[in-house]
Order: sequence, then structure tokens, then C-alpha cells
Amino acid sequence: MPPVGRDTGQDPLFGPGGRIPAVQAVTLTRPSGIAVLRAGWLTRHTLAMAVLTPVIFTGYAAALGTGLGDPAWDVLLGAMSLVAAMILTTYLPLRGQGRATAASCSLMAGLLVPGAGVLLSQGAGIAGGAMALAILILGLLQRVSGTSACG
Repeated sequence: MPPVGRDTGQDPLFGPGGRIPAVQAVTLTRPSGIAVLRAGWLTRHTLAMAVLTPVIFTGYAAALGTGLGDPAWDVLLGAMSLVAAMILTTYLPLRGQGRATAASCSLMAGLLVPGAGVLLSQGAGIAGGAMALAILILGLLQRVSGTSACG
């Protein structure tokens, strides 16, 4: 026997009129780290890159000791010095940002720059240089992504 006084139509299970209301999640659109870096890039960042790149190249060449003049080493040291200069340049405040606090987690990527020089001085050959470049690229990705190294 059908219930008296009740609507015999089936209400939808989900939705505004349903037995289980649906909730729409709020999503935040967060710009990528590269977009933030490009939007906040100033002249001082360009000058820092122009000054730091040859200085770091000279330091890495001195740490290497031998191999300068070999085209493979020149390209590898050039790439390493560009990535290392970019890591250090990301520590300059971007347009519209104040001074950042110097937490040990945010300084870790900056410590990879001299760490790559130490790896070059070990004399592991071109494989050691490629590993140092890979470590620098990971440090740059950590700086650009904005994620903390502390977890």
C-alpha cells in the first residue's frame, strides 16, 4: 500500500533538490612559478644575471682545474653557470614583494651553487659535470616552484 500524504515521485539522489545535497569545491587558480617570475622580473634581476654568470663560470672553471678549452666542458660549464646565476637571482625580491625571511629551507637551493663546484673539483669527469648540472636544475625547479624544501 502506498504511503498516504507522501509524494510517490522519486527525488534525485544528488543535487539541489536531492536527498544528498551536492557541494561544489572551490578551486584556487594559482599562477605557476615561472609566470610569477616573469611578471616580477626587474632590471636588477637582469643585471644580477649578467654579473653572476661570468663570475660563476670562472669559479666553476677554477674548480674543474683542467678541461677548459674542450668544447664539451665549455658548454657544460656555461649551462651550469647560467642555471646557478638564475638560482641566485631568484633570491632578489620580485616586483611588489617585500623582503623574504631567510629560512634554512629556502637557502638550501642557494647552497647547491657552491656544492656543484665541489662536485666539479672531485675530478669525476664529464659525468660528474652532468650530475652537477642536474643538481643545479633541481635546485632551480625548487626555487621557481615555490615549494619548501622542509616538506
